[in-house]
Amino acid sequence: MFNIISIILTIVALIAWAIHRQQKRHKALLAKFREHNQRLGTSFPETSVDSELILSDKNKKFVIAFDPQTQKICMVSGAKDPGEVFEFSYIRRWQLKWTEKSGNNSLSFENVHFDFSTNDLKRPLIRIPVVGKGYGDTWNSRLGILLGA
Repeated sequence: MFNIISIILTIVALIAWAIHRQQKRHKALLAKFREHNQRLGTSFPETSVDSELILSDKNKKFVIAFDPQTQKICMVSGAKDPGEVFEFSYIRRWQLKWTEKSGNNSLSFENVHFDFSTNDLKRPLIRIPVVGKGYGDTWNSRLGILLGA
């Protein structure tokens, strides 16, 4: 009986620790956007990393925030990266890609990601893996609205 209780408590503690760590990362990311907003007069989202103006990879390690008012993007790639701000024109085009896998009378989508072509010789292609095809389809439409394609 004691082993079951200690296992349950350990699992609950690990889940709580993971949630706390995730919230801490999200707050740090939003603080970076807030800093850019104050310094540059932009309007990147500051309240939620799940904003319809923030595109992120699966783990929210690589993030692109969009400010439609000033037509700027802020790209953050990692916890220690302060982020870089670019004009919308930095992104020349984008493509949502995936691998289809069929089996057991069903079709699944794997390796779902965006490939962004940029106007930067040092970083001409940026690949962002996304959670799934539905999320990618939604963002594909949002990018068309935001970037005017």
